[in-house]
Amino acid sequence: MTPPAPAAFSPAELARLRADTPAFGRYAHFAHGSASLPPQPVFDAMQRWFDSERRDGALRAQAALFDGLEQARPAAARLLGAQPHQIAFVDAASRAWALAFGAACDGMRRVEVISSEHEYGANAVNLLHARERGRIAALHVLADAGDASEETPAQALRRLLATLDPAALAIVSLPVVAMAEGRLLDLEGVADAVHAHNGLLFLDASHAAGQTPLDMRALGCDVLLFPARKWLRGPKGISVLCLSERALGTLGAPPTLDTASAQWTTDNTGQPHADARRFELYEHAPALRLGLAAACDYAMNVGIERIAARNRIVRDALRERLAQDFGLQPLYAGARGAFLTYPVAERHAEALLQALTDGGVNANLITPQYTRWALERRGVAQLLRLTPHYLTSEEEVERLVAALRGNEGWLREGA
Repeated sequence: MTPPAPAAFSPAELARLRADTPAFGRYAHFAHGSASLPPQPVFDAMQRWFDSERRDGALRAQAALFDGLEQARPAAARLLGAQPHQIAFVDAASRAWALAFGAACDGMRRVEVISSEHEYGANAVNLLHARERGRIAALHVLADAGDASEETPAQALRRLLATLDPAALAIVSLPVVAMAEGRLLDLEGVADAVHAHNGLLFLDASHAAGQTPLDMRALGCDVLLFPARKWLRGPKGISVLCLSERALGTLGAPPTLDTASAQWTTDNTGQPHADARRFELYEHAPALRLGLAAACDYAMNVGIERIAARNRIVRDALRERLAQDFGLQPLYAGARGAFLTYPVAERHAEALLQALTDGGVNANLITPQYTRWALERRGVAQLLRLTPHYLTSEEEVERLVAALRGNEGWLREGA
């Protein structure tokens, strides 16, 4: 039975949500996929820490706000359909990925990795470095034929997994969203294929959390991570690492431990925590944890399914407007998320971005530093990325169109 469609946002509700966002309207913000605009409750939560710290100092502030800080883990868990003990907080999503990867490559077993041509730059560099240092025995990059493929990603993965050393630990690392296209990847059956080979599935949800529903159990992944600053509309400088029960039992300790991640049990022994806290540090920013909790609660209260449905409407309207006014077509037209990318000639990329900035528009460029494998396989040097969100207004679209007018030839040249 098909579930009912989520309730649409009314104009009054959108107006209220925009008014609840202090930075909304100052610029036309098409960079939610880089750093979104936090709502007021996120700032209020962070300010509670700063006010308490200013008044009483860090130690008393931490004691006074203990209950609120303790709610950060359950808030992140609710967003992912997980349990609090599965959640760790790390400064950056790429650091979270690297810590989990390092714990898997503990030197006790042979490791083979299957990545994707859509792998994020930081993760890919870690993989290449690990291969050069002999920490992994093999690295395979899974090609993606997209909609033209006659086999599903799960089928292609099963075929490749069958060629690996059965005695090795297989790590499969995939993004939920392909950065170069904004396409939500087909993950149906992927976890089953990985687990049938006794492997671990890493999912980078940096461009999914906050703009589309995520459920750890439904995805079947072992490691999932994302930063708060993107679609979740949280603060910059904190990320979530979520580990399945299987991962908690399989992964070793990260390369470094401290008093927050391990117990000093006797004079001669120390023991990493059995839960996800083994990946955390004692030193952290309490304001960011409070802000993250507020962002999770805010998104859940608005409704992730409603956000996802609205994002598709906003994206399709923007795509049609740019096609109508300028004849521009995105790299991938069928994406389901709020994500558009347009090839741009490399020699004009910075000038185009500057023209948008001067026109009061926030946007981003995707360069090989972030997704080299995907760009090279598509014969594209750079991409202009436009990432609206459910808050995006018609006025913002008009401002983008005005800033592009006269400069759209640089995008046509890159196509």
